[in-house]
Amino acid sequence: MISRTIRLLSSSIKNNTDPVRWGILGAGRIASDYVKAMSVTDGAIASAIAARSPQSATEFARAHSMNDATVHATYSDLFADPNVDVVYIGTIADAHYELARESLESNKATVVEKPMGLSLGEVEGLVEVARDRNVFLMEGMWTRCFPAIHKLRQLVASSEVGPIIYASGDFGWAFPVDQPDDRIWLPESGGVTLDIGMYIAQLGRIAFPNGTLRDVTATGTIKNGVDYTVSAAVRYDRPNDEDVGDGVLQMTLTGAANTEERCVLQGTKGRIILDGPSHVPQRLRVVRDAGRKGDAEEVVYDYPLPEDPHGEWNFPG
Repeated sequence: MISRTIRLLSSSIKNNTDPVRWGILGAGRIASDYVKAMSVTDGAIASAIAARSPQSATEFARAHSMNDATVHATYSDLFADPNVDVVYIGTIADAHYELARESLESNKATVVEKPMGLSLGEVEGLVEVARDRNVFLMEGMWTRCFPAIHKLRQLVASSEVGPIIYASGDFGWAFPVDQPDDRIWLPESGGVTLDIGMYIAQLGRIAFPNGTLRDVTATGTIKNGVDYTVSAAVRYDRPNDEDVGDGVLQMTLTGAANTEERCVLQGTKGRIILDGPSHVPQRLRVVRDAGRKGDAEEVVYDYPLPEDPHGEWNFPG
């Protein structure tokens, strides 16, 4: 499904028949998956690569058969490359803001891996630059490009189960506790919230599309200096739905276990269930309420993943 995301992005950035030329920043695992998906995506090519060292960039290009790609000695050189239409930033999160800002200031369409920034201020700063320069900017939230999420938005918009009262979801994966140098333990950008919190947080924008965030209440635990297990309640104002009150999103994240990743949007007339793994959504279930004693009616929507040309990924899905 990364391939679908790239195809959608490419068509948004360039509307002629020429392939969109992507410049890749970073030579890690997520950048590897991105380039592998690009290799089977029509209308997109990896035309340039830059990493923290020229050697890493060269090895990455060789490993991914980027025979016609330009290997740049620095990130700045890639931003100046006239043969790059859009920049994909797949470095460690600590570097996202500075690199994205330089990319935008070079008038390059820019896709930034999650998280786009390490703070609200960083993200707002990038959005401001993008708007001032009229340059495309997007966080790489590939989950939003899945057909199941498109269907979920339609179901909410049509009030299929009535107004949504609350949404809830979990996401957890077992952190590598025996690998102290893994990027998940980085003091500035590590931890569970910045790594996977956005997957559940986005449910609030889906469940309450016209809502305004009012407040956040959270608690959690720390391991090795980063957030390890987190539970948060996010409240949204809904001025047009006084009868059902404010909207609430309940999210639970953990680095201590691999969780089910099941999400529920509870409405006044039933619920919509996004079966796990919800960050790679393939099944939606709509359960219409029949009362406490009645048999609920269930409708299932399946969206199987397409045939996989590679088989092995650093981040499956």
